[in-house]
Amino acid sequence: MGQSPDTFDRASIAALQKNLPSFCAEMSLVDQSNTQLLQYLNYYQLPIPLGELKLRAGTINVQQQPVVIMSWTPQNAVGSVIVVHGYMDHTGLFNHLIEHLLNCRLNVICFDLPGHGLSAGQPGFILDYADYVSALNAVIRVSQTMFDGPLQAIGQSMGGAILLKHLMQQGAGNNYPFSKLNLLAPLLEPQSWAIKRCLFLLTKNFLQSSKRVFRPSSFDQEFLDFVQQRDYFQPRTVPMAWVAALSNWIGEFKKFSGTDREINLIQGSGDKTLNWQYNLEQFKSKLSGLKVQIIADANHHMVNEIEPLRRQIFAALKL
Repeated sequence: MGQSPDTFDRASIAALQKNLPSFCAEMSLVDQSNTQLLQYLNYYQLPIPLGELKLRAGTINVQQQPVVIMSWTPQNAVGSVIVVHGYMDHTGLFNHLIEHLLNCRLNVICFDLPGHGLSAGQPGFILDYADYVSALNAVIRVSQTMFDGPLQAIGQSMGGAILLKHLMQQGAGNNYPFSKLNLLAPLLEPQSWAIKRCLFLLTKNFLQSSKRVFRPSSFDQEFLDFVQQRDYFQPRTVPMAWVAALSNWIGEFKKFSGTDREINLIQGSGDKTLNWQYNLEQFKSKLSGLKVQIIADANHHMVNEIEPLRRQIFAALKL
């Protein structure tokens, strides 16, 4: 990942953001003349549109701010899947999952959440996860209009929490858009949450952010090095507002009455980011249609685990 650091930098990011068209416009179809976008794809080792593989890249407006969407469509697709990334992540880090889904003949729709990747917003900042759900709803509407076949969703970490919050808001109605729902290490309580919450309560009135600590979320050391040293989209601080939003999400889920909708949850037993055993107890108590698959030794960032573990994780997806 990211083997050509000299061909993609912050100036390239700014130029790419400035020149992205509306996602729904015909010009959002990518060809080989789009140098800036091809630099981005090459840097993050994302699929290049060649032959029958088509790529769209553009923006939609969510609460007066541009959210960036990319979609890959293979020949003879049998359905579509929306991928929702985790906190501090972005589309560029999901190359392995995108390739796997394309091999399954699925249209793949990825978007950068507000404050992440190429999308607008203060890095890592959110007042409430409802703002993330608003972006997801906008992407769902566009996807239902532009892509045929059943629509499903995959969420990694905070992306899983966003999909759960979306499900909670939808209720038991018949308008739920996803035929299948896969959650990879969904976020509820992180490790040592009681201590972190106390520190947050003590400091929230005079600190706007805290220094970010890059934790070993995968056993793929090359991936960890890339994220910390060569990924231009990685913030160095965590806004306290996001910690407050996380606290609100935890409380909201605990008050949730529950659902029987089928959900496939994949969790690694080597997760060093989440209090995952406790989280599973909470999920099982609220989600009667939940199926849990434990991947022995897998760490938190499941889409970027070492290849042997990643193979097991992708095989556990219900597509």
